[in-house]
Amino acid sequence: MPAPVEPAEAAAATPAAEESEDEDEEHVAPAEKVNATKLQEKREQEEGGTCCFSGESKRDTCGTCYPMSIASYLSKCSKKNECGHCGGVWCASKCVIGAADPSNKCRTAYPTGTSSDPHCSQGKNSCKSCNGEWCRAGYDSNFKIVEGTHGREVPKYVPPEDETLGICCYRGKKDSKDMCGACMDVAKDSTCSVKSRCAGCGGTWCPGPRCVKAFADKNNPCNSAFPMTGIAKQDDFCSLNEKQCTNCKGAWCPVGNITYSDGTKYDPSRPYHPDSDQRLEAEDPSETAEAEQEVENDPGLDDLFPDGLA
Repeated sequence: MPAPVEPAEAAAATPAAEESEDEDEEHVAPAEKVNATKLQEKREQEEGGTCCFSGESKRDTCGTCYPMSIASYLSKCSKKNECGHCGGVWCASKCVIGAADPSNKCRTAYPTGTSSDPHCSQGKNSCKSCNGEWCRAGYDSNFKIVEGTHGREVPKYVPPEDETLGICCYRGKKDSKDMCGACMDVAKDSTCSVKSRCAGCGGTWCPGPRCVKAFADKNNPCNSAFPMTGIAKQDDFCSLNEKQCTNCKGAWCPVGNITYSDGTKYDPSRPYHPDSDQRLEAEDPSETAEAEQEVENDPGLDDLFPDGLA
């Protein structure tokens, strides 16, 4: 039989055992942190795209896919063959190197703007090294094919409508007829400050800035825009953003502050129509009567047709 352990000896043995356990815990390696971003990128690279469930536009789910609507690598839906069964839309990732707007290539890509170079198409970093933009949830060319000169089909750029390019106004200045030009209460939240949701919040949508590229007064371009050519059209390269407008030597003006050089207020909802035709002067009755009398007494026709008209 083993010898009985004295209480003193047992007390001395207990701390030693605890010490041993503490030493073992110190040598246990901490659990490695999972880098979800890298694992997501790896899955997307392996599958060649992403599975998107919802976008801003139902007609273009991939081109307008919400970042939070992309299937996670943890889900089987992130695989190309499973995406459709999950109710998603498969969006092939592309490297866009040619676009109308260099600062937003995914939304303004040329029809042939995607890279065909295998190296550039490997992933985000490879695309960046090719001076491209990696469009992980697809891309939107914003071009339509139209008939050009000599019956040839040519691509025409149609700028995307920016749902946030403008303000949602709740209230204008008292007695002011122009709410947008004199807005006193602008929506600040991310829900109502979007065009498609502004009216539902009880607001009025006021269009965003326009590029005034031709004007009569260089010190006040927004209030002296030339009527026919002064404001860049939507498909004009100068109207893409403030940077491009500045490159065109234009002025980026809020819609409510734009006035034509003849004093007519700019209205984006209708074509230019002058408030008054300044080319015409008020009629002088005496001059009109004198002109009519002169026509009656004009012998020119008698000289030409002495025998009268046949």
